[in-house]
Amino acid sequence: MTMDRLTWIELDGWQAKLRFSACHFIPDHPKCGCLHGHTYAMSVRVIGEQSGDFIMDFEELKRYVAEICEPLDHRILLASLDSDLQIKKIDKEHLSVVVGKHAKRYVFPEEDVVLLPIHSASAEDLCSYLLDQLSGKLDADHIREIYVRLDEGLGQGAGCASYFRSTPRGI
Repeated sequence: MTMDRLTWIELDGWQAKLRFSACHFIPDHPKCGCLHGHTYAMSVRVIGEQSGDFIMDFEELKRYVAEICEPLDHRILLASLDSDLQIKKIDKEHLSVVVGKHAKRYVFPEEDVVLLPIHSASAEDLCSYLLDQLSGKLDADHIREIYVRLDEGLGQGAGCASYFRSTPRGI
């Protein structure tokens, strides 16, 4: 009898210090509609075939994740595709954001804001964005699957996956 074997490497965002602190809001949500912040941790699992000794070098994967997290650290994360947000540049240095039905208005220094091409600043959409960013950095020749989990505090987060080839699920 032959057994298929999957091998993976994994980084725990909390333990590996792959974290960023940022604020966001979810328009018209009763609690998350207010500007608030989290310390996020990005954890990663990469499943694939070994090329030589490794699927990929841990240090290389850590570097990629850190490069993705760093521009988000200590920033205001805005979902530029959110139809409940009207985002406008009001001068050389500031953005105006009008939010939802209640027309709540914020003015932020542009240098403090990261406009993300997502529909919501939810953990789910942020996680999907991070997965896309990481997928673009990896050599998919020997990688089957990538899983990303974004925690917005201990014990609370969202995850998503990309599959590069037809492969067994359930890990």
